[in-house]
Amino acid sequence: MALVIICGQPCSGKSTAAACLMKEFEKTNNMPVVLIDEPSLNLDRNSAYQDMPREKNLRGMLRSAVDRAVSIDTIVIVDSLNNIKVFFAYVADEAQCRAWNEDRRLKALPAYEDKIFNDMVRRFERPDGKNRWNSRLFELHPGKEDIHEDSQAIVETVSFLTGNKNVGGSRNPQKLQPTVATQNPRTSETNSLYELDRATQEIVLIVVDAQAQGVGGLVRSVNLGEGLPIISFNAAWNAFTSRSVGLPELRRLRRTFLKLAGQSSLSGPPPLSVTKSAKRMFADYLNRELYANLL
Repeated sequence: MALVIICGQPCSGKSTAAACLMKEFEKTNNMPVVLIDEPSLNLDRNSAYQDMPREKNLRGMLRSAVDRAVSIDTIVIVDSLNNIKVFFAYVADEAQCRAWNEDRRLKALPAYEDKIFNDMVRRFERPDGKNRWNSRLFELHPGKEDIHEDSQAIVETVSFLTGNKNVGGSRNPQKLQPTVATQNPRTSETNSLYELDRATQEIVLIVVDAQAQGVGGLVRSVNLGEGLPIISFNAAWNAFTSRSVGLPELRRLRRTFLKLAGQSSLSGPPPLSVTKSAKRMFADYLNRELYANLL
């Protein structure tokens, strides 16, 4: 779903606007909304921005919280200073922000210390909607308008991200297909690779033993047991075309199969953890490869 990153001068009304966004998203989209900010991480803003090591730690915690919250059915709002790479900006005059900060201090509400406030103002980079990394940008000017749920910037943001076709310029969201680059690696049982390795090794030993017992002639097929495919050394078009398969070739085919099975776990079904299923899959693979070598 959507990741809304809010930025602005300290004490410019970002948290008030974030609360309005949450209410509108919940009413319009009827989907869970997660708000991530310093208070949600039990952090005091003055302490968090006191020096660079603490600020670095804060940014790491914010990033981790976002990574945990982002999902296909959740809207995430990041309410922090976010000096760069924004999606929703709150532009206010510095003097107005100072006045609001002082007013909060007089009312015994959480406020920035002067030293931290000056540092945040100095380092703030105003976003530009012409830049690709700032697109799409919605701006709210709290010094010129009140912050409420019907503010134009908030209405446009909600309409754009929820795909409301009745609003001009809104997007039509499409579900993107995951790729190996974007899909989270599948979690598998701790013994899945062990089971796959053991199953393929058993198949190799059965084939080698069956050929060793075929004294005086070539073994044309190997029965692996009930419920498993029969490995054939004959070409489908000629029942008399057969050959022996040595241990080096079987080991090479086994290594290739294990490599393919590991790669497919990123984009397909998870690795096989049932021994019999692994044996069946490896037997089918051997039949295809051996048939191709006989052509």
